[in-house]
Amino acid sequence: MLKPLRQQEQVNIDYICPYTQESGGILSYGSASGMYFAEYAINPSGARPIGIQLNDIEYVNLTREINPQRLRTTEVPFGIVGIGVQGEFITDWIHVIGTVYNGDPVYVGPSGLFTNSASYGGVRVGRFLGPLRSDPHTVTMRGLGSSREYVDPVTKVILFENNPAHRSMVPSDGTIKIRIDKIPGQVGS
Repeated sequence: MLKPLRQQEQVNIDYICPYTQESGGILSYGSASGMYFAEYAINPSGARPIGIQLNDIEYVNLTREINPQRLRTTEVPFGIVGIGVQGEFITDWIHVIGTVYNGDPVYVGPSGLFTNSASYGGVRVGRFLGPLRSDPHTVTMRGLGSSREYVDPVTKVILFENNPAHRSMVPSDGTIKIRIDKIPGQVGS
């Protein structure tokens, strides 16, 4: 989850996100059927990063929960996603190899995580601005929010929307402050 204490210098709202996922990871370009969107890249090698995801993407069921938009910034799948292109952010989407020091480079890691290792083949996107606050836990890469089971009116097959069995959780090492610089190859850089 992206912490609210941040300094956003440039934000991009040009892309949609088709998946339900938690904020705070590094988004990359994705495409399907001639449509371009932002997603967490599973393999950072060859991924083209855009920036850090600023809002949660989740299905909302107002009959069973408090409106999450009152508590935090959320959007539904295929809605516009806020992307922090430049600035300072505190995030828990971290995969650390060894020890992190102030000023170490930040690279795109696996599954939308930030890492201090270039061995994954990810692009450098900034630098670390402080020590890692160690708190091992998981973050939601896919499957955030409520789910819905329904019968398709045409085929009479039972379908799931955002099936909890398909949720993808990614391990995180803790929380750290990072600086995202203008990423090479971005539009306008």
